[in-house]
This record gives sequence, C-alpha cells and structure tokens, in this order.
Amino acid sequence: MKKNSAKTIIASCLIGFLMNSCNNSPTEKVEDVKEATKDLINAEADLEQAEYDSINDFRIFKESIQLKLDENQKIVSELKLKLNSKGKAERDIDEVKINKLEKRNSDLRLKIENYEQGPEQKWALFKVEFNNEMNDLGKSISEMAENNMKK
Repeated sequence: MKKNSAKTIIASCLIGFLMNSCNNSPTEKVEDVKEATKDLINAEADLEQAEYDSINDFRIFKESIQLKLDENQKIVSELKLKLNSKGKAERDIDEVKINKLEKRNSDLRLKIENYEQGPEQKWALFKVEFNNEMNDLGKSISEMAENNMKK
C-alpha cells in the first residue's frame, strides 16, 4: 500500500510539474503568433525600404558620375583637337597621354554601367574606390589641360 501511494504521489507531483511548466494557454500562444507576425511584416517593410534606398542611392550616384565622365570626354576631345597645332614629337607624346586618359574614362564608364548591386558593404567599398579613380582621372585630365595651355 505504501508503494502504491508513494507511486501515486510521485506520479501526481510529476504530472503537476509538467502541467505547471506547460502553462501557456492557447490565448497566449495566439497572441505570441500575432506579435511574431507583426514583427515579420515590419522587418519585411524595413528590408524593402532599405533596398529602395540603396537602389535610389546607386541611381543618383550613377547619374552624377555619368555627367562627370561626359565632361571628361569633352575635355579630352578638346585636347585632341589642339594636338594638330603642335610639332610632331610633342604631338606624338601628347597623343599617347590623351589616349590613355580617354581609355581610363571609358573603363570607368564601363565599370559603373556593369556594376551589380550587392550587400551594403560592397556598395560602400565600390563607391570609395570608384570616387578615388574618378578623382585621379580628373587630376590627370586637369594637368594635361594645364600643360597644353602653357605650350
């Protein structure tokens, strides 16, 4: 008899413990699911906004770069026109330099046209590197134009 009542007490305690630990009512579970659904919807909306912002940022950057590249090409074309007024040796040297500048400008144009958006860190790195290359090209074109004006 003592064994049966000890088993009954232990079983009752175990059942009571299990029932107590599983105390979440169906109403609480429904509320948890609703809260999780709201969080998911908000996260999706935030992601869509971030993607839109990133695409818009890239579009604006690309348009400004294309304007700079067009201006660079215009200056390079003007430099080419001025080559004819120089002596052959000087013209040959300047022609090689101008062709290199034109090639760099074309390469940058292709680079921005072929860029595929990826993670935000990749975009930030691309933007920094591209701006550095644009600045270097701009300086080189300016130096060439200044040297051309002096001669």
